[in-house]
Amino acid sequence: MAPYVLLALNLLSLRHVPAGTELHVRLATPIGSYASKPGDKVTAVLIAPVTIDGASVLPAGSVLMGTVRLARAVGFGIAHETASLAVNFDKCVLPGGDQLPVATRLLEVDNGRERVVENGLIRGVRTTSSIAYRATGYIRIALGWELHAQLALWAAKLLVVQVPEPEIYYPAGVELTLSLRDGVIGMAGPDSEQRLTEQDRENLRLITAGMPYRAYVPGSNRASDLMNLLLAGTRSEIEDAFTAAGWEHPAVRTLRSKIAGMRAVMEDRSDRTLPVSRMLADDRDPDMTWEKGLNDVAKRHHIRIWRQNATWNGKPLWIAAATRDVDFAFLRRGGAMTHRIEQDVDQERDKIANDLEFTSCTDLVDWWDRPGAPVSARNATGDLMVTDGEMAVIRLNRCAAPRAVSADSEPLPSRPNFAKRLLRREILSFRSDVYRTNTYWRSYEAARWMVAAIRHRHHSTAEKETLRVEKSGSAEDGFLARARNSSWLR
Repeated sequence: MAPYVLLALNLLSLRHVPAGTELHVRLATPIGSYASKPGDKVTAVLIAPVTIDGASVLPAGSVLMGTVRLARAVGFGIAHETASLAVNFDKCVLPGGDQLPVATRLLEVDNGRERVVENGLIRGVRTTSSIAYRATGYIRIALGWELHAQLALWAAKLLVVQVPEPEIYYPAGVELTLSLRDGVIGMAGPDSEQRLTEQDRENLRLITAGMPYRAYVPGSNRASDLMNLLLAGTRSEIEDAFTAAGWEHPAVRTLRSKIAGMRAVMEDRSDRTLPVSRMLADDRDPDMTWEKGLNDVAKRHHIRIWRQNATWNGKPLWIAAATRDVDFAFLRRGGAMTHRIEQDVDQERDKIANDLEFTSCTDLVDWWDRPGAPVSARNATGDLMVTDGEMAVIRLNRCAAPRAVSADSEPLPSRPNFAKRLLRREILSFRSDVYRTNTYWRSYEAARWMVAAIRHRHHSTAEKETLRVEKSGSAEDGFLARARNSSWLR
């Protein structure tokens, strides 16, 4: 009888993870188009648990194993202008050692400038596509074909104008988003993290009653980012947790840092400590600011944190506003060029909660419906923000032994030596000039940008409205569910 009971219990604990489920992983193996070869082994670590019906089926810390499917280098630029890279993960090893076969497709390289196409192939950038290099093309058209002017322009391109590295290289620690192509049967495991009790929720309602709901821009006093995280811990505990999760402090806004940021934009490269714009809460600048990026200055995760005059369970409380930059936008309120944010701000809130929980520097991570929290608003530059109205509540610990993803192999060569790079640049420049440095191509390019901008605006508007309706509906459903369970409706 006992074996049948155990079998029944095991069957009850099985959960089906449907196709299309997203897996957020962090590379443990460096990969690149220049040095990787098809068949090379690749591993990554799941940094956000996959939960079904409230139970963790694929816990954080599970290891995804696979191989490089394709690695095509630019080389000297004779055959290809851009690099390509593809990886295939086909096995998931759970923390307990159990193995599951999986079929995945790469959806996104987090904060990377490279593009992931429908079949999961990563396409690198064209080295002559940067703003700085394109500007020299327009200058050449303006100068005509006068020999001395051409020599001066060639010298400027060689000595002044820097171009992005066309080879793809991702060191250990780069984050990817995968999608399951087929469903997986997994076993629900125990939830090891402590969650908020009803008494905790009531206490938080009282404690946060006077805390701000939004940050605002100094000077104009325009309301901006939504407060969507609540941290309980000392400054050092927060510092240790974010550092362990791979986050960095942005640079102070100075003339030098502004120039460095402008160069990164013009040269299509990264600036992982790019300053953030000023925002206030309680008439104060943030006490802490963190950001996380890769090789695209247009994209980054960032969070601003303000210390509050309150404690919870003996720990200081901090309120925070987190958003993710996804692109640049131009000629809007706030500046000639600003970042455009991801409209579903819950994604950034959950990313930070999962990042900190993965480090083992937390002993409580939960989500709480803050009374009065808005579910739809626009930030200071006009971007729509939609949310389910919940805050992530995170209680930190002393983080004595933070968990991190360690590289399982030595770094790879990411690019050829200087002489080869110089030769490659001249070949790619020649190819680009033959194809693109003429009035016909520039006219086509301008028309293509205009059509793409119109299409993007149309699709973005439709997606925003759909997401706003979905989030408003889920928030309303949650409110009604809470109301049904509350005493004042009984």
